[in-house]
Amino acid sequence: MNRHKPKHGTRPFIIFTILATLLPYSAMAQQDFGIDACISYALDHNKDVQNAVFDQYIAKAQVKEFAATGFPQVSLGADLQYFVELPTQILPGFFAPEQDIVIIDGKPYPLTRLDPETFQPIPGQAINAQFGFPWQSTVGANLNWTAIDGAYFYGVKAAKEYAELTQRQANRTREEVVLAVSKAYIQAFITREQANLLLVNISRIEKLLTETKALNTEGFVEAIDVDRLQINFNNLQLEKAKIERYVLLADALLKFQMGMPLEDSLSLLAPESSPQSSPALPDNISQQYNPEQDLDLAILRKTEDLQKLDLKRTQMGYLPKISLFGSYQVNAQRDAFNFLDSDQQWFPISVVGLQMNWNVFDSFMKVRKIEQQRIGLDKLQNQQEQLIQASTLEYEQAKMELLNAYSTLESTRANVELANRIFNVATIKYREGVGSSLELNDANTGLREAENANLKAFYDYLQAELSFEKAMGSFSQYHSFRN
Repeated sequence: MNRHKPKHGTRPFIIFTILATLLPYSAMAQQDFGIDACISYALDHNKDVQNAVFDQYIAKAQVKEFAATGFPQVSLGADLQYFVELPTQILPGFFAPEQDIVIIDGKPYPLTRLDPETFQPIPGQAINAQFGFPWQSTVGANLNWTAIDGAYFYGVKAAKEYAELTQRQANRTREEVVLAVSKAYIQAFITREQANLLLVNISRIEKLLTETKALNTEGFVEAIDVDRLQINFNNLQLEKAKIERYVLLADALLKFQMGMPLEDSLSLLAPESSPQSSPALPDNISQQYNPEQDLDLAILRKTEDLQKLDLKRTQMGYLPKISLFGSYQVNAQRDAFNFLDSDQQWFPISVVGLQMNWNVFDSFMKVRKIEQQRIGLDKLQNQQEQLIQASTLEYEQAKMELLNAYSTLESTRANVELANRIFNVATIKYREGVGSSLELNDANTGLREAENANLKAFYDYLQAELSFEKAMGSFSQYHSFRN
């Protein structure tokens, strides 16, 4: 495990330098992968990481989209209408008052009748009238600009804060992917170690079985001794077939976490250490834990910043909004479709103006919304305090499990050495005729159990080390890996 400050291109713990091996099961592989290569591949191909990057792009585009709402908006429009039937307007009777015909000099003249009391014209019958031309067209441009809106500026800031929040969420996704790939790599490595250990056991039993058969032929041992070893050998062959399938399954899981197609070949590099080595505890195990390095806490605090801006934005809703607008249009009406005739006239219409909107009373809707937002901020404070306690507890637990796993690994390694000496003594005694086959089988079983216990302890140590480094924030080196 790296006891120095992580740098780009390095890995913070020992499993990233020891977890690899090469077995006959991957003889057809075309590319070798160490843990560095697996993580790098996953950060490029894992679907969760890719989706997190897409979310970042979407958030950045949303910032630009919201910012654009504060700039002038210009729209163009045109329409063409043909009235199959011109609309009819009903004109009141005062447009055609009642009239009398007066003869003056032999000529008839109309004379409007007047009300004798008001001396106003007496309205006549309503008139159905049609105005305009059947062909009409309008072409124009409109401009709108919200010049003053306090909520807009806080909205832009909130959009930028949201983009930073998606960045932190993407970093958390990277950490989760690195953790998943590392665990899958551990499993693939341990499964291969189990297969290697089983091959050693098979070779050991096969050698004893061959020697025992020869001794039985010469009459030095009984046939039952051969049968006991043969049963043991057969059982190991059955386990070998099972572990080979587990190796394939572990590889498939690792490929899935990496985002690699399952049909691709995967070969793992040889490790620098093994379950028989003695890894040293990381130097940072004595460092004081700092909860501020927790990424989930940073996400909560960024969420709080976002909520505060949203509260400010709601409060700005009490202020008036001032907008500028303008419009320019040209209009034409024709008896026939001749709008492209340059000799025909178009009539301009233009207007500019200033508009203020002020929602003076909204039935206390903003008051209730602000109340909810303030309660939400109090809730976020509680969540942050709870997370600090939880992360500190997680660190203490990870540290304790790492120390326990290290002690167990040291103990099981010593047990392997002891069980190996017992097996060697039992083998010598058996060959010299002063030991029984039962004693030899017991010694072999004890050695196998000790080796398996050591392998499990090594697996537990790697997992505990991984959890400890995660709790210490060592995965932060991946936060800008693919920004």
